Amino acid sequence: MLVPVRATTASLAVALACVALSGCVGGPVDYAGKVVNDTFTIQMPALAMPAVDLDAGFAPNPAGTPTLSETARRSNVTTITAVTGLGSMSRVASVAVEPGEVVEAGQEIARLDVAALDTNVAVAIAAQATAQAQVGVLDDALSTVAANRSTLASKRREVNAAKAQLTSTRATLAAQLAQAKALLAKVEAMGAGGRPGGGTGVPPGTVPTGTVPPGALPNAAQLRAGIAKLSAALARIDAGLGKVASGRAQLSSARAKLADARTRLTVIRSLARVAADASAVGVQLAQYQRELSVIRTPVDGVVVSVISAGDVLASGATIAEVRTAAAPRVTTWIAPEDLGDLRPGTRATVRGDWFGPGIGAIAGAVSHISPRAEYPPTSFSTSDVHMTRAIRVEITLSPTADQPALPPGAPVDVRFPGR
Repeated sequence: MLVPVRATTASLAVALACVALSGCVGGPVDYAGKVVNDTFTIQMPALAMPAVDLDAGFAPNPAGTPTLSETARRSNVTTITAVTGLGSMSRVASVAVEPGEVVEAGQEIARLDVAALDTNVAVAIAAQATAQAQVGVLDDALSTVAANRSTLASKRREVNAAKAQLTSTRATLAAQLAQAKALLAKVEAMGAGGRPGGGTGVPPGTVPTGTVPPGALPNAAQLRAGIAKLSAALARIDAGLGKVASGRAQLSSARAKLADARTRLTVIRSLARVAADASAVGVQLAQYQRELSVIRTPVDGVVVSVISAGDVLASGATIAEVRTAAAPRVTTWIAPEDLGDLRPGTRATVRGDWFGPGIGAIAGAVSHISPRAEYPPTSFSTSDVHMTRAIRVEITLSPTADQPALPPGAPVDVRFPGR
């Protein structure tokens, strides 16, 4: 069973008498207590240092080969973090308060060196500019692809027109060749021709292209020369048609490549747009961390301790401690079976052996009773306490102007009235 501690001999005697005598009314009971530490700790924020890209402007290394920036990170930042267990380190540039000074929430406590943080903002802004420029470059590339597609479409129309013209010309020449061959066969069947000496009545060098005038047939030599010219012309047209077909195939291939390039550029541009939008977040984060360089107190109170200008601190290190302006509190531990009718609002008094002469007990009231039993901390040095679970009870005090301030962690006696 948990027994009260620091009780006077008289109070213990009264308690024992109440146990022995039925109907006795319990007197005051004392418990060991400790002043709650209402100090608020202001810690060093986690500030990211800028990571400079040492590979900017250089071609990417082959797969598996570490870049300059990777080598620097492995040999410096990673090693330091692994060995010391520390993250970013920042130097305190100035301190605006002193111990004992009364401060209000939002008041500046200290300022950190912002050189690295300014660099961080500059790096983020440069990254944003690069990301936005990438979008512009991709827009230009898409415009170039669109212009090339338009040029290809125009060339394709020209090639199609040339093919149509060559096809039409070939059909005409093929018809003329057929007529010439038919006429040659007719002339050869007639022998020497329609006139003595093989005269034809047709001007030399001409080739019949339609109906032969009556009595005017060309000789076989002229027809063969015409047929040879027509055949050569058809061969050149066929070669031209072959080149047209090859050009059409090349245009189709180029058109497919441009379509593929346009698809790829569209996807990449979408990603670049996302990256450009996300880069704004990087700038905002860098600027927010820059704002964190001004350390402010989030609570009203009195400065208990503060670091000095020039100190170099890691993330999470204590910058200052501020004792809040809240009413002082005392914590004690009571065995469950001794709680009785103790409840929030029950009056109590607190006194310490270290109080000066003429200083009375400080009045207070129960402000909180824990809903469960726990093992009390070892600072409550009663053997029964360490063996038995107890209920944590908190008393909020109302000291007068002539009563002393209670140092955090100071031992006191908590007295409850008879119950």
